[in-house]
Amino acid sequence: MSLPHALLGLIRYQPATGYDLKNTFGKSIHFFWNAALPHIYRTLKQMEGQGWITSTVEHQDGKPSRKVYQVTKVGEKELLRWLAEPTEMPEPRQQLLVKVFFGNQMPPDQFKNHLREWRAHHLGLIKKYEEEVLPTIQHCSTVPGSSDEAYYWGLTLDFGRRQARMVVDWCDRALKDLEKVKGKKRKKLVRQDLQE
Repeated sequence: MSLPHALLGLIRYQPATGYDLKNTFGKSIHFFWNAALPHIYRTLKQMEGQGWITSTVEHQDGKPSRKVYQVTKVGEKELLRWLAEPTEMPEPRQQLLVKVFFGNQMPPDQFKNHLREWRAHHLGLIKKYEEEVLPTIQHCSTVPGSSDEAYYWGLTLDFGRRQARMVVDWCDRALKDLEKVKGKKRKKLVRQDLQE
């Protein structure tokens, strides 16, 4: 994923400060790509140097001045170019699955705790999706000019919900299976699962 292109997409919706962009990131793209505020500011500076965005300083009474970024025609062209290019396939990197792979080499209770923690994390994601992201998308779907965008935001939400639900279901099954079997019986269960 390209942070500059994600920022271009967000600024294209409306001009924004680096702080505004971090907040918007935290309510949307953060669920599948995260960026710290210093990284966002560094990237904005690079993007401005490339001519993708411009900035204006807005003075505020009693508050620090704000640097507001807007997308240029060059930036719009770059965003559309990036959107059209083939998508890179992500390299899978799941630390927990490496631990699961070697799970027979750790105490069973420690292994189960890893699964419970992963399950709890994904249940927390589901809760955030339902309580924070879904209402925002539903609200935006009623705002003129945002309703078309809300459909695509909803697609990313659907993916996140389904993926989190799959992880919770997988953890539930693994924990249930671990309670049923011990030692050699577990090896037999694994062989049976591989045949399904």
